[in-house]
Amino acid sequence: SSGINAEWPLRPGMRGDMGWCRKDGSMEIPRCVRSYEHVEIMFRLVNSKEMKMTNKAGNVFGGVVQAKEVIGGQNPDELEWEYGCNDGFNDNAAGAICRTQGFQHGAQVPVSKKVQLLKAAGMMALPKSITDDMSSSFGWTNFACDHDDTLATSESCKASRYGDAIADKGVKAMCFSFDRMAVKCFNADDFGIEVDVSFSKKKIICNAQGSKQGSAIDLGPLNLQVKFLVDDEMVADTSVYKKKKGYVAKYNFRI
Repeated sequence: SSGINAEWPLRPGMRGDMGWCRKDGSMEIPRCVRSYEHVEIMFRLVNSKEMKMTNKAGNVFGGVVQAKEVIGGQNPDELEWEYGCNDGFNDNAAGAICRTQGFQHGAQVPVSKKVQLLKAAGMMALPKSITDDMSSSFGWTNFACDHDDTLATSESCKASRYGDAIADKGVKAMCFSFDRMAVKCFNADDFGIEVDVSFSKKKIICNAQGSKQGSAIDLGPLNLQVKFLVDDEMVADTSVYKKKKGYVAKYNFRI
């Protein structure tokens, strides 16, 4: 580990200093690198409110991506935040970013038109918190990962410096405000349904809410069959679906 040999610090993976094998036979192995080559990539999500990616509690679950590459003994505070260009960007890479924000998965999303308009407005009469977020330039492009279980420093993830891409491909590699990398983060990757059952004197409510990749799914068109039981006996075989409340069945508990 990094405490054993300071000249060769460990670059950990998602499971710290443990490696693992995947079902496809590929593997993820933490590795040691020279201290002056040790890289840490810091991410932050900005313009989250403008992209409507904060929940009711104010917690951020997505936004435009900015990054800092900290090499060796560099002081992160002395480095500038940089935008990523979404050329070549994939969902696995979005997941690597979101895992640094406390989530398990992520997906790439387009920059909202509102954020694009903010950029086009030239920062005039905008709050300082927004103009600070907009003052960064492109630093990275072609960020992609082969698997959805890694961090950005994994050998299965690749990216190019924006300046190198421009030098190599010229104008074909140019990125604009609408090309900025943006992500949506979530924990459940598959379709799932959360259920909460309640009742009143005259009805039973099965508040079933479906979601996939953090997005709500309207269960109405799925024509799901719902049965209501009280003391293991079916009391209602018909119900009405309401998008916010779920399935509602009439039942008189006073009897």
